[in-house]
Amino acid sequence: MQLIEYNKKYQKTIPKLFTNTIHKTCNKDYAKEQLKAWANLHIDYEVWEKRLNTTKPYLAIFDEKLVGFAEFYEDNIDCFYVHHEYQGCGVGKMLINNIFKEAKQNEQTLLRVDASITAKPFFEKFGFVEVKKNRVVRNNIELINFSMQRVEDEK
Repeated sequence: MQLIEYNKKYQKTIPKLFTNTIHKTCNKDYAKEQLKAWANLHIDYEVWEKRLNTTKPYLAIFDEKLVGFAEFYEDNIDCFYVHHEYQGCGVGKMLINNIFKEAKQNEQTLLRVDASITAKPFFEKFGFVEVKKNRVVRNNIELINFSMQRVEDEK
């Protein structure tokens, strides 16, 4: 498995992974309507292309296949997703450790993430703590997530 910087070759695969991961792994924590509001099954590739060209996420690749991705800018982790068939295989750990490494290089001691109910235990395992519970409205549907943060010692 390798971690690479954003490559346009994967620009259509990334939104598919995002949508499939949400619908296949978050369905125990969110209702169908919530999943559809969060990750529309009709992907707008133009919107995604603009986003990816700006955020340039890290990509986890296994045998040329995209198995995870994460966006990280300033002190914020956004869009952190691992393919549902590769969860528990170290993909998330590889992505988060890369973020920790980059944050350290940039002397960034505070990291923030808005984590879903499903992702919250993963981030807690890596030292993030809940700051507040959020009620987010997407397409007139309410979703719950959690603002979390991790503070690194400045040693």
